[in-house]
Amino acid sequence: MNINTAQGDAIEILLRQMGASDVIKVQGLLYFMKFKLNDNVEISYSYNINTKNKYFLQRIKPYPLPQGVFSDEYEIVSFIKKDLEKFSTAIHSTNFNLFIDVNKKVNNITSEMEYLFLNHNVNSNELLRLDKELNDILQEIEFAKISSKKI
Repeated sequence: MNINTAQGDAIEILLRQMGASDVIKVQGLLYFMKFKLNDNVEISYSYNINTKNKYFLQRIKPYPLPQGVFSDEYEIVSFIKKDLEKFSTAIHSTNFNLFIDVNKKVNNITSEMEYLFLNHNVNSNELLRLDKELNDILQEIEFAKISSKKI
């Protein structure tokens, strides 16, 4: 038994004591990969194979974003190839760094909203105001899609 297995077993015991109804151990089925597009831009992904032999893919860098569940490794490779092509085009935009910063802020909003909701008793007026602001942002995104040239 190696130390990782022992640590995993200890975590499993603690999770079961907390009420976890199912803990499934999977070994060797989590993968990370990195692609360097230039000296400043690295795109990285992670995927794991679940118990139904489906592949869950997530882009990690330049900002984290789940990409979905795929049936096989060929779908994963095809998706990553297309994604890298899109980023290879996007890095030539003068707005690329701003685009990355905006996406990082969007991810931060998700974390901050969760923290707010789980750690504070937020009244409904504040939540409604946040909801309106987020709807306004979504409308701005739709406007930008309509008014921008598709590449």
